[in-house]
Amino acid sequence: MFRFYLIIISFLFINLSAYSYYDMTTPVEGESIANNELQFLVIKKAYKVLAPKNPTCTDYHVKNTQLLHYPYDVKKNKKGKYVKGYWEEIWSFDACGQVKQLPIKFYIKKNNTVFETDDSLLQ
Repeated sequence: MFRFYLIIISFLFINLSAYSYYDMTTPVEGESIANNELQFLVIKKAYKVLAPKNPTCTDYHVKNTQLLHYPYDVKKNKKGKYVKGYWEEIWSFDACGQVKQLPIKFYIKKNNTVFETDDSLLQ
């Protein structure tokens, strides 16, 4: 039973500490064209990868973003809304002085935009 509570408390600590990390402002610095919601999701994902690897670090922030190319293979529907396309960016995260770069691919889908990353590069 103690183990169960320890797991729950650890899970809450990681998730709640992530919210203290989200005081960073969006839009992030640099060339990113992702909207604030996508930026928040990228930050959240990066933090979940970085935090367990650096348990004593409490100073995380996006140092820079670089747009590798503007969206291409773009299509719009009859109303002018983007329904297809993709672009790539590289985000630099600073975790207590150690800079990690994260390549990100953003995909415009019919109803939203999603992203994928290679988390192994942040470890």
